[in-house]
Parts: sequence; structure tokens; C-alpha cells
Amino acid sequence: MSNVNYSLKNKGVRLIPAEKAWVKGKNGKLKLNPNYTFVGKIETSMSNMIVTASDKKKPKYKGSTYDLNSVAKGQIIDHFYNEKGKRNKRTVAYFGIEKKTK
Repeated sequence: MSNVNYSLKNKGVRLIPAEKAWVKGKNGKLKLNPNYTFVGKIETSMSNMIVTASDKKKPKYKGSTYDLNSVAKGQIIDHFYNEKGKRNKRTVAYFGIEKKTK
């Protein structure tokens, strides 16, 4: 079973577009958004692999998209394809859990 599972191990995991996943830091460099806990990343260059999402470490294999449930697969399709079934320009998506704000 994949580590990125929508219903069991990581409840509340959602697909996050790259535009929301990266924010500019104080020094102007991009960093992962601190409002999310990232559990994985999917790229179109490695379409069936889910790897760790980190801005400092080398990515590691987390699982396969084949192990995800139908809700997760539907979100992936909605993210990378338009209404007519054509590929859009998006190439990366992140799996993450929104952190609770106090």
C-alpha cells in the first residue's frame, strides 16, 4: 500500500497545486509553504511514482499512484487535464495536509 493514502494513514491529504505549495521567503527564494505538511509529490516526468516533497533533501520513493483510491486518482486527473481531456501546462502537484491555525 502506498504511504500517500487518502483514507488510512494520512487522513486529510489533498492534492495541492504548485502555485500554492511554494511561497517566497524573506530572502526572496522559494520555499515550501509552511501552512501545509507535505507527504508527497507527483511529476509528469515520473507519472506513476510519488516521491517525498522537500526543498532541501534529495527526493525518496514514497509509493505508486496505482495504490491510491479513486478520489485521489480523480484529483490527479482534474489537476493535469482540462475539461476536454487535453493535457494542460501543469507538471507538478503535491500531496499535503493543511495545518491547523491557532
